[in-house]
Amino acid sequence: MRLRRKRLIENIPTSTVRGLALGLVELIGKTKKKINLTSPLEGVECVFYRYKIERYKKSGRSGSWVTVAKGDSTDSAFYLDDATGSVLVVPKGAELVLPLDYEFVTGFGKGLPANLINFMAKHNLRYGNLFGTYKLRFREWYICADETVYVLATAQKSQEFLSKHEIELTRRVELLKQDTKKLQECDLNKDGDLSMEEWEMARVRIEQELLEEELKSGQSGELIDIIIGRVDTEKIFIISDCSQKGLVDKLFWQSILGIFGGAILAAVTAVLLLLQLGMITF
Repeated sequence: MRLRRKRLIENIPTSTVRGLALGLVELIGKTKKKINLTSPLEGVECVFYRYKIERYKKSGRSGSWVTVAKGDSTDSAFYLDDATGSVLVVPKGAELVLPLDYEFVTGFGKGLPANLINFMAKHNLRYGNLFGTYKLRFREWYICADETVYVLATAQKSQEFLSKHEIELTRRVELLKQDTKKLQECDLNKDGDLSMEEWEMARVRIEQELLEEELKSGQSGELIDIIIGRVDTEKIFIISDCSQKGLVDKLFWQSILGIFGGAILAAVTAVLLLLQLGMITF
């Protein structure tokens, strides 16, 4: 899987926002906020965030980190701008390749800072008992405005745009039906009756006028009818603030580790099994 993604990233050409075609696309640009967001833990203004809070729990001689709370802003879209225009990115369902931006681990002599106490209290999360603070780990990832990001996703028609377009078109057609003077202007052969052809020509003219208005409203470079996101037919959706090369290198080493790591684990497991059976000795 990682090798497939690596090859795809290497082979797919980078598109510009202005030159977008529907389907799988690769974009690189700077983020612009659509709504005001603040990361929950560190309180940083951003266009996207993800956080996780874990508690260390012992089990016999060992222990592990158990997630007690997590969240993200994948339902909140942001814009990607590459100087040729801007397009809306909906991050829901994306694989996020982001470096860790914030981490705090409790320990001896390390009490919780005020921002984390406030967060825990707000969400009714316990962070200690009579004997002291639990061993907790707080981690947060975020993307700030004007940060360069890499996106590999599907460009698709915005259902919101299509819905608004159809509603407005229907409204204008209904207004035409109520305007006797404009209806007379649509009667091209002046026979006092609108034929199917004349009515269709009138409807087409209304839609053309609406499309021209929508185009003018997007002259700032923002694509109002396209969104970037995930579709059910395409599993690939990556958002990263690594460079394209950095992302390719990361996927390469992950795939190598996955291949050889699995082989090594299998070999170690086999040796341990043979030792238990007494079939080999050291």
